[in-house]
Amino acid sequence: MKRWLWCALFFGFGLMTLGSAAAQPAPIVTFSSTETINQFPTSLTFQATATIEPGEIVAAKLRLRNSNLINIASSITIVDVSITPGRTVNLAYTWNITTPPSTPFYYAWELTDAAGNLIRSPEALVNYDDTRFAWQILENEYLAVWWHDRPASFGQQVFEIANRAFTEQQALFGTALAFPIKIIVYNNFSEFAEWQGGLVEFIGGQAFPNIGVTAQIVEAFGSQTRWLNEVIPHEISHLYLAQVSYSPVAPVPVWLDEGVAQYNEFTDHTPTLALVRRAAADGTLIPLSTLRDGFGMQSNEARSRLAYAQALSAVTYLIETYQTDGLAALLAAYKAGRPTEDAFLTALGVTLGEFEAGWAVWLGLPPGQYVTPTPWPMPTFRPSPTLMSFASRTPTPETDAAATATPSPVPFATTPAATVLAQVTVIVQTPTPGHTPTRSDMMSGGEPTSSGFCPGAFLLLPLVLVYRFRRSPKPQKRAPM
Repeated sequence: MKRWLWCALFFGFGLMTLGSAAAQPAPIVTFSSTETINQFPTSLTFQATATIEPGEIVAAKLRLRNSNLINIASSITIVDVSITPGRTVNLAYTWNITTPPSTPFYYAWELTDAAGNLIRSPEALVNYDDTRFAWQILENEYLAVWWHDRPASFGQQVFEIANRAFTEQQALFGTALAFPIKIIVYNNFSEFAEWQGGLVEFIGGQAFPNIGVTAQIVEAFGSQTRWLNEVIPHEISHLYLAQVSYSPVAPVPVWLDEGVAQYNEFTDHTPTLALVRRAAADGTLIPLSTLRDGFGMQSNEARSRLAYAQALSAVTYLIETYQTDGLAALLAAYKAGRPTEDAFLTALGVTLGEFEAGWAVWLGLPPGQYVTPTPWPMPTFRPSPTLMSFASRTPTPETDAAATATPSPVPFATTPAATVLAQVTVIVQTPTPGHTPTRSDMMSGGEPTSSGFCPGAFLLLPLVLVYRFRRSPKPQKRAPM
């Protein structure tokens, strides 16, 4: 009789436990609209509120992830957000960051409640645009041109040059870009330098392949046609080359990247190529191996100019000798992870030294006379920017470039200073008793999922015990010894 009583009590305890678990609903978290306040180029502020029912929010974090377009792993930043624990909390974080304009960031709030649940809001996107100016925008599905305080005809000219470069380089590289290009034009060096680190005034533009953005300095005086025909296709070339050649283990040498970019410019390079022929005759060529990581711009302007000229000359020789198929094969070898010596052998059938010796003969030296000199150390400068051409910064009476496409202008626009994320509700998964929540337990919204609780276990366990008790044979009494 006592055994039956114990089973009944256990059965009742199971029902009480089931009722207690079922009586606690899964908490629901509601996030208000998230406002991002853009204070380019110094900071980006995120603000929102979150309410949980039932329970209490005890900790908060902001998760930030940068978008990357060139097969480079995204970097993730997770920061603690100071809050006062409670049912409703105010979320605010100011991120002090300096990056290129229009860098896209994905963000989400991560909360912890008193029960140990981890809750993450849906991920949202904000573009860290330059909000200092009232931008005018001209765009199509492939590219966009941003400029300010200049006539509409200026933006049209930039767009036409960019569209031509986009089309011709698509043929050269044998592929279309997997992302649209954004070209941002600044009117002077100070506008450009404010969001940069240490710069020298030789810089005329930079490309940021991981976000599909190029930024150029085009000063507002006279005709800038010559400079635009250099800098716009030059920077677009960096975007293309990064897409077709990037490898985390086998970077393309700077001289090859810069040489291809100059080769794609819409300008006469005869004086530049002549400079290299004179250097070959004088025995002052810089070894290409020395120009692998940079051109030493900050140390010697004359040598830097020669380095850029040599890069163009070597790439011109490469394409004339091995054709565009040879260039494509070389870039593909880098993308496959082959280092320079292996890449040249695989794609062109020669070592870098043999390539350099052939280039010297192409420059006019007798065969066998050129011996690759011993490399000397030079400071590096990555990312390698476009060298500002002083000649092209002088007003010239040139005519505008011919148009290859005429897009419809986008109305005059100002980049908004704030964006919002619509209110969202997240139903929190209740943890299984004895289970420590992990990141895999987080939910991004929608219908609740099973918590792993199995009420049948409490119902069956006492029945199984009763069944086993009735089926077990009774013990036999033993005779006294």
